[in-house]
Amino acid sequence: MNIALSLFKTKNRVLGSISPAYAARQARDLFLTPQRHPIKKWEEEMEQRGRRIDVGDGLSAIAWGHSDRKILITHGWESRATQMSGFVDVLLERGFEVIALDGPAHGHSNGSRANPYVFAKAVAHVYKKLGPFEGVIGHSMGGNAVATAISEGMKCSKVVLISSPSSIDDVLKRFASFIGLPKSAGQKFIGMVEDRVGKSTTFLNTATNISKGSTKGLIIHDRSDLEIPYEEALEIKRNWQSAALFSTEGFGHRAIVRQPVVWEKTADFFA
Repeated sequence: MNIALSLFKTKNRVLGSISPAYAARQARDLFLTPQRHPIKKWEEEMEQRGRRIDVGDGLSAIAWGHSDRKILITHGWESRATQMSGFVDVLLERGFEVIALDGPAHGHSNGSRANPYVFAKAVAHVYKKLGPFEGVIGHSMGGNAVATAISEGMKCSKVVLISSPSSIDDVLKRFASFIGLPKSAGQKFIGMVEDRVGKSTTFLNTATNISKGSTKGLIIHDRSDLEIPYEEALEIKRNWQSAALFSTEGFGHRAIVRQPVVWEKTADFFA
């Protein structure tokens, strides 16, 4: 653990013991304010190859190719559309047009705050405005957003969930633990996030939400994922009987979307 993180956790432990509500509010604002990271050169190249689409509601998407057969891609927290662009060429080769969304407060989309539910509303908005789509790819929080959108009526015949959490409640608990919040402050933090989002963590449960549609699925998860444990993929699979599980080893949580074997497996599923 680096020194800065160690000091940050110590501060939160002390502050959370003295004033749990204050520490919880700070944690809530930190969690709901995604960082925008510098764009990489390979992303710039993919950006130039695509065409930007103003989707409305402050949302931006980028498209590659032209076809009546479309695939929608939804990235994870603190990511962006171009970081998912490794899937583009294998999907273009199979005759698809690829459209990738920049989530609220991510990439080219507007805003400074976001949460799992506004992600889901953004997915549903883009799906309705730019569809129909033959399938959707969701990575991490993007997968949770797809599941929530389906539970609210979005019709989707095929979905690929990559490194997706089964439970937002567990995501929040891991975050609280990671930043050093004591138990009482951590519980207040989860309650404050629910109040700000306007939905309970139960409402945002991927494992139960994805099973509410008649969607055929593919779950891809790395056994060594340290951010979203592999057991969460197993929980999603237990609930989503029509889905297959493809497990990888050694890619972790984020690098998994940059692996040719994952691109090919996904493209074959849609094709």
